[in-house]
Amino acid sequence: MVAEWISCLDKKPSDRTGEELDIIYSRLKGLKVFETFDPALLQQICYFGYYEDLEKGITLYRQGDIGTNWYAVLSGSLDVNCSDADDKNCVTVCTLGAGTAFGESVLDNSPRAATVITCEYTELLRVERDDLLKVTILCRL
Repeated sequence: MVAEWISCLDKKPSDRTGEELDIIYSRLKGLKVFETFDPALLQQICYFGYYEDLEKGITLYRQGDIGTNWYAVLSGSLDVNCSDADDKNCVTVCTLGAGTAFGESVLDNSPRAATVITCEYTELLRVERDDLLKVTILCRL
């Protein structure tokens, strides 16, 4: 059975009730990645976020792609790989695990600096670029 908070994240943001947003918030606030987030920022992420689960070996995005999403790792792990200009020599720079976030290049529309691939079954919270920009604007007001 799918956890209740995941079912809430699977809904379109505009279809989520206040109670469902509270369920998402109570689950996310305890995760390491969100420990330092202002409560207002986390509430907005609860509104705009989507749940995504990926099997091992899935390429989330490639080095050079223009970013469309920001991610927080809920469980699992992902390798961050960089290649030289000829795309011949690939090096794993690091492995991201639960409690980390990545994809900040969406804020300035710059190309992705690395290729990110799941190492195992991985659960993510995804926020689309346009929504992340709304969140950052709303939290500055």
